[in-house]
Amino acid sequence: MKTIRRVLQGFHSSNQVNRSEIDSIKSTVGVDKTLKKKYVSFYTCMYQKSTMWTVIAGAITGLFGASYLGIKFWAPWVVYDLKYIWTVMISSVLPMLSDIKKRKLPIDRFQETVKRDPQKTMLIVEKSSFSYGEGNARANKIAHSALSLGLKRGDVVAIILANEPDFIWTILGLQKVGVQMAFINFNLRNESLVHVIKVAEPKMIFVSREKDIQNPVSDIKNELAGIPIYHFGEADDPDFKPLDGVIEESSDQDVSEEFRKEIKMIDNCCYVYTSGTTGLPKAAYIPYEKVVKASWALAALNISKDDIIYTSLPLYHSAASLLTVENVIRTGATVVLKKKFSASQFIRDCRDHRVTVVHYVGEILRYVAATPPSSSDSDHCIRCAFGNGLRRDVWKIMSDRFKIPHIYEFYAATEMPVGMVNISNKLGAVGRMSPLLKMTLPSEFVLYDQATEDVVRNKDGLCVLAPLDTPGLLLLKLNERRRMTFEGYKGKESERKKKLVHDVIVPGDCYINTGDAFTRDKDYFVYFADRLGDTFRWKGENVSTTEVANILVELDILTDACVYGVEIPDNEGKAGMAAVSLKHSLKTDDLSLTQEQIKAIAQISEKHLPSYARPRFLRVVKEFEYTSTFKQSKLRLKQEGYDLNKVASPVYYLNCKENTYKEMTPEIEKQINSGVIKM
Repeated sequence: MKTIRRVLQGFHSSNQVNRSEIDSIKSTVGVDKTLKKKYVSFYTCMYQKSTMWTVIAGAITGLFGASYLGIKFWAPWVVYDLKYIWTVMISSVLPMLSDIKKRKLPIDRFQETVKRDPQKTMLIVEKSSFSYGEGNARANKIAHSALSLGLKRGDVVAIILANEPDFIWTILGLQKVGVQMAFINFNLRNESLVHVIKVAEPKMIFVSREKDIQNPVSDIKNELAGIPIYHFGEADDPDFKPLDGVIEESSDQDVSEEFRKEIKMIDNCCYVYTSGTTGLPKAAYIPYEKVVKASWALAALNISKDDIIYTSLPLYHSAASLLTVENVIRTGATVVLKKKFSASQFIRDCRDHRVTVVHYVGEILRYVAATPPSSSDSDHCIRCAFGNGLRRDVWKIMSDRFKIPHIYEFYAATEMPVGMVNISNKLGAVGRMSPLLKMTLPSEFVLYDQATEDVVRNKDGLCVLAPLDTPGLLLLKLNERRRMTFEGYKGKESERKKKLVHDVIVPGDCYINTGDAFTRDKDYFVYFADRLGDTFRWKGENVSTTEVANILVELDILTDACVYGVEIPDNEGKAGMAAVSLKHSLKTDDLSLTQEQIKAIAQISEKHLPSYARPRFLRVVKEFEYTSTFKQSKLRLKQEGYDLNKVASPVYYLNCKENTYKEMTPEIEKQINSGVIKM
């Protein structure tokens, strides 16, 4: 009752309540009998789950009652909470909990969709389309092929495929027989590619029919400890084994459900890679429970079988493979899969395929917003877009110029047990975290030191909570359920411990550090502020600063390198910049690079790094500053960026057209900042 009373009083907020929204809620509760039944069912289910849910259900009862009686002493943010709980909890959380309890896997939902509507279009790729019946038959062939190759439940297959139909059939087919998957970024090369494959300990590798993806795998085959490599289509490497013949001879009939009977929700389904402080990408465990949660994540968007969802994001990312694909197969919707994004074709594609839902990252919609205006910009069927990283100015353009009615910005992390979504169309917000909603996701926003990126503690050794409108590091309270779903990283069990923060609110408690900082407004909407640690995001990809630095220091001309992200006006994320120290700089004050040195840095970056990870800027420093724990201090370097008014030494920029670095001039800096020169 104390919790309910505090919520009803709204913590003594003096703000005015939005009467139209309250009247809407009052009308819903007071008139619609169907919704009344849903509400009673919701209350009953929550009551049975746990004490926490009982308290929340009681609080909601009081709030609805207060609204119905016209009580005015609650805070306006409660109205948003009611919408959030009503929309997200009932449409998404309840059925998700039911599937987890019944151990119903997403592949089981797919089977139900196939039986219900086998002729319904499931996948559209360029000029080809596939029905659910056809997709199921192809997935069955992959499942039977896996069994004939000796794979069994729990084995791992490394998948190196682009946005192509084979990727979809493979992940569905392997799920049918309980085989784990490692989603490999096909942009990786050499040491990085070897690492991500070997850390997953796969029994075999499935590689794309595309030669540009096959060739880098062929280059490292001798370092893969005899792991057999199977290829779709044709291959130039005689050591690769053909997969098409095995598939062709396999049955297209459903495999027995007995293969999945022993699967538990805490068992691992797949590995998705994320960059981190160790330098090389880390394989995050994705248990089946998390896949189930992902498959229901878009229920708040009212996704149905009538929707056509567009995505051009790579399927090796969890946002595309787990969020988009799993929600599509659960609902019986259709997915339009683009191999490569094109800003100029975006609206045309959506119009031609009658797309209703768009999946984005901020960078691709920024490209769309930068296209020349056209009278046909709003000629489409798009009812909403969902994704993350969307800047406010681009958000407004997508709403005003392209007339996209609703944008669902969300926050989630591949390896973290956390998820927020902005269902209120609140400009710039990634979700909500109010005192009431924190009861469903126990968490705190705490102050942190920008120099050390460590939490700030008070005289008692506890963390200091961040006030509203002040950036705070998001920490998630670790309970028994989260211990099961936050397994950390394969082969990097010690990295899991590094994510834990102790003595946060009370001595002895334990929280998970998301590594992301947020601000909150007076209505408890949450806004992304910064990503901490040794990663930054560029071109929709996470870049590990340590990995880039380790590549650069292989050059004999360098004594050390410090890599960090810098902001470029009107660009999403942060561009990579490397400060390097030269061996000859220890003896002279010359902080410039010779053409031979520039060429060496450009060549090693191109050879060993994906295009998005190559530093966009270079500078030379005589010596680095270090923290008290002997870590490179990046704060001053980040603040100076590539600003020629702040950097004493020459700054070099990556000329993407000529594929080399050139010295920056004030005019070049101006053109980069204005967008004339694309980075």
